[in-house]
Amino acid sequence: MTPTIQTALFIAVVGLIGIFVFMSFFYLIILALDKYLPYQEEKPVEEFIEEISEEESEE
Repeated sequence: MTPTIQTALFIAVVGLIGIFVFMSFFYLIILALDKYLPYQEEKPVEEFIEEISEEESEE
């Protein structure tokens, strides 16, 4: 194998490893964010209006 092909393969392998490491790190960040900041379902606007009207009627 020529030195040029060896160098090209080395660069390709380093690039693939770099992408794999980055994607793993990014995935772990997403998991951590999902654990510490869980998704909360938002209420529809109608429920907010009902809550406000109930609070006003209690006063």
